[in-house]
Amino acid sequence: MDSVYKVKKLTISTPADAALLPESLNISIQSENMRHTLKWSPLQEACCSVNYTVQYQGEFEYMQNDSWLDEHSCYEIVRTECDLTLALSSDSDYNIRVVARCDDSTLWTQLPDTFNRRDTVLLVPNMHVTPRVGRIEVNFSELQKHININLQIWKKGDEHKAMSKEITDKKSHHDAWLGGGTYCLKAEAILDISNKTTSTDTHCVLIQEPLRLIPLYVGVAVALTFVVALILGLITPRFSLWLRKSMHNKEPLPNALIGWPKSIPIFSAKLPLEPTHSVFLLDPSEEQDRRQRATTR
Repeated sequence: MDSVYKVKKLTISTPADAALLPESLNISIQSENMRHTLKWSPLQEACCSVNYTVQYQGEFEYMQNDSWLDEHSCYEIVRTECDLTLALSSDSDYNIRVVARCDDSTLWTQLPDTFNRRDTVLLVPNMHVTPRVGRIEVNFSELQKHININLQIWKKGDEHKAMSKEITDKKSHHDAWLGGGTYCLKAEAILDISNKTTSTDTHCVLIQEPLRLIPLYVGVAVALTFVVALILGLITPRFSLWLRKSMHNKEPLPNALIGWPKSIPIFSAKLPLEPTHSVFLLDPSEEQDRRQRATTR
């Protein structure tokens, strides 16, 4: 596809309105981090109604009878910019133009050069580093498709031992694996469709070693234990008394039992016994033997 180096302009208007339209709309495209925004200057003439339509033409459309496609999100709009990020989604060279309508007049203005998304400007990643105890918190403002970010971390003085990690989330945490000290970080952005690279400046932060806080934690724990023990020692007698009263609540005595002796007296008495006589009983056989012996005598 041949590149266009001059603004192409086609004006269709009545003779009375022809002088109202400018030579062109000063079209330009801004492409950063794979975001493509087309901009143009507005019509300054006194028009009762003004709207703009953006059209684009890729290599495929060019081969098909030089056809053009309307960008549906920018069809007959009144604003003077259009987001073409989704429309220009291939690595083709694109022709882009804007159709301006002022009442009954029409002005066609084409982008001077073809555009390819490979020409996007790769910006330095916006990185924010926050030191924590024993680790580093790293935040990125945004992550873009087709842009890979690699984060390098090393302890100051040991850059040759840098550890590299691919960033997949805006917020990430990284442990200080070599203990406390000063750690340095640098992020590199890589555009996978053109191998463009850019990197941040080196950020160095001081990381506090977790072991240094152990005496503090122990002191706080001992102090809290002493305070809790002291409080329990003061309230335990009263608390246990209240607990016994609440668990062993005595019902009030009925009026009939009020004044009843605590112990029941036991009365004992000797009753007169009826006179008795003793009777000696013998077996009949023994009685017969006794009589025989008496007779013999």
